[in-house]
Amino acid sequence: MGNNNFSPLYNKFPELLLEKNVIKCDEGLYSTIAEMLAAVKVYQDANLGKCDLIPTVFDLIESKHGVLNIEYCGGDEVVKHIVDFTKKISFKTCEQCGKMGQLYCSTKWMHWSHKKTLCKTHAVKLFYYAIT
Repeated sequence: MGNNNFSPLYNKFPELLLEKNVIKCDEGLYSTIAEMLAAVKVYQDANLGKCDLIPTVFDLIESKHGVLNIEYCGGDEVVKHIVDFTKKISFKTCEQCGKMGQLYCSTKWMHWSHKKTLCKTHAVKLFYYAIT
């Protein structure tokens, strides 16, 4: 999990990512996270001050059990929908390369294993098992 790969996002969205090391996931989710931040920024820039919108600040963006776990403060229903949509997309996006993926687990014992969303190539490379 290389957070250095996400440094352009910290520079581009400083008002959304106030602290460094907020993003803790593999680089395959870079585009998904970048698009989410861009959508929130565009919405926030257009509506801040016009309604009861509270500025959004992301506290944590991490890959957990094969899907993005996103913790944030502020926002409104529109921001919530953007975040929820991003989580759904991440469930089908390879954490390593960003291609279409599915949920895999690190051992044959699904309940005891680490889960990741991976494409077939990375699942084989990392020795992950398909969940059927």
